[in-house]
Amino acid sequence: MITGIADIQEAYRDDAVARRYVAARFEQPLGALLHARQAAYLIREIRRRQPAKVLEIAPGPARLTTDVAAATGVRPTLVDASRQMLAEAAQRMAARGLAARCIHGDAFSLPFGRQFDCVYSFRLIRHFGDSDRRRLYSEIQRVLRPGGFVVFDAVNEVISSPIRRADPASHQHYDALFTRNGLIGELQAAGFRVLDLHGVQHHYGILRRLQVFAAPRSAALARAAMELVDRLGGRPLEWIVMCQPA
Repeated sequence: MITGIADIQEAYRDDAVARRYVAARFEQPLGALLHARQAAYLIREIRRRQPAKVLEIAPGPARLTTDVAAATGVRPTLVDASRQMLAEAAQRMAARGLAARCIHGDAFSLPFGRQFDCVYSFRLIRHFGDSDRRRLYSEIQRVLRPGGFVVFDAVNEVISSPIRRADPASHQHYDALFTRNGLIGELQAAGFRVLDLHGVQHHYGILRRLQVFAAPRSAALARAAMELVDRLGGRPLEWIVMCQPA
């Protein structure tokens, strides 16, 4: 399992990983469903709240960035520890006629003052242990303007733990696992007020079976079925978290 700051950063400093990242994780129906939910949430909140300056930490190859920028008109600032991911992000943005300010930098020491109205980051905070998460929360707070908000993802311990115990080899990166109350408590202790916990990937066991058995026959049919199942609600595999400094 990949753990620790150096190991996680090194895992993404590879040109081939950067090029394959979206295709490997988010083009199959289950990954595409997660991507669509995350992008739709960000687009809705940015349109509603109208932040003047937006920061994305660890954008990778601009998986979410391109959709969010195209739909909202924002010109985000992107910070990533991987030059390879930043290069891929810049290329993907340019291919769609979109602009972004790309900065090679460390999420644990952001090269900014208090200047952003919105900070978002997916597949980052969840990969670190308690003390490192506290450091990330502190850095995000430091660069947020008064009234600013942050959006990120978190994994539901109740659903994820049995899956990981059954198949540990499929989970190469460490993920912090939370109960709903535990997540809220951690954020409150870090000085945040939770505005929303938006569940995604409901009924994950059914979604996974659709991926395995239906997607090879018809990706479109599998995706349509997943959409219906996910919208039934229930206990999610993950949350999209929105909060702001208290």
